Amino acid sequence: MFSSQATISRSLPGFVDLEFARRLELAETMLPDCVDALRRHDPAAPIASAKIAGGIAFFAGVEYPANQIVGLGLYGEVSAQALDEVEDFYRSRGVQSTMVVSPMADPSLLALAAERGYRIAEFNSVLIRPISAEEPCAPPPGIVIEAVMPEKNSVWARAIARGFSEHIAVDESVFTGLPGLPGSLAFLARIGDVVVGGGAGRIISEARIAALFGAATLPEYRRLGVQTAIIARRLHAAALAGCEFVVVSTQPGSGSQRNMERRGFRLAYTKLVMVRELRA
Repeated sequence: MFSSQATISRSLPGFVDLEFARRLELAETMLPDCVDALRRHDPAAPIASAKIAGGIAFFAGVEYPANQIVGLGLYGEVSAQALDEVEDFYRSRGVQSTMVVSPMADPSLLALAAERGYRIAEFNSVLIRPISAEEPCAPPPGIVIEAVMPEKNSVWARAIARGFSEHIAVDESVFTGLPGLPGSLAFLARIGDVVVGGGAGRIISEARIAALFGAATLPEYRRLGVQTAIIARRLHAAALAGCEFVVVSTQPGSGSQRNMERRGFRLAYTKLVMVRELRA
């Protein structure tokens, strides 16, 4: 289904520099067009964003799992005033300050984080794979992959949330806005009339990359090739859009990382998620 491992390895960049890291981090950045799309999807949601020192802070509700700033420190030195702005943005909304920190970030960011008592909450593996001019997407017999249409949005989101539930509880509302993102790569998998899983993502045309995220399969339908088919369909769409690379973030050493590496993805770098708890 995919290009040979040797071909993929030769196609990967030999060195991930700052410029390339900036492109890759856009995969996790809520850019203004995404923020606008989510506001249109749910005008009542408390969605907010702010550009601070080159990074973009995002908030979508106290229970939202990805209230965080991405890209901070990738565009120069981070001042104490800038970090004050980040912390004020989140403190005013009743959540901890969370930063996704690239290893390419300016050293000033880690120095300030140490002074202020930030802790490492988790590590993320950033995996990349070049996209071929043609990416085949023939699913196994019996599995149908379709773009998520409005009438299937809720059942798609419910299937993904249930697929995640054995590891983390995520409300299905977290996913319902994703099909409306610019360049959306939201697809569902069904067997017969049953939606058995799905995946999301988006094409970031200015960076010529595609980001994959939000993929899960119902437990009773695993090991049938569902996720492989969903990955292939998203890669196919990204190829048609002219993307050069696809990027995904996983937990280091996880089953997700193993599965993506089996499909030709390779580690670009590992980054940190750092948090400062709310203080009175």
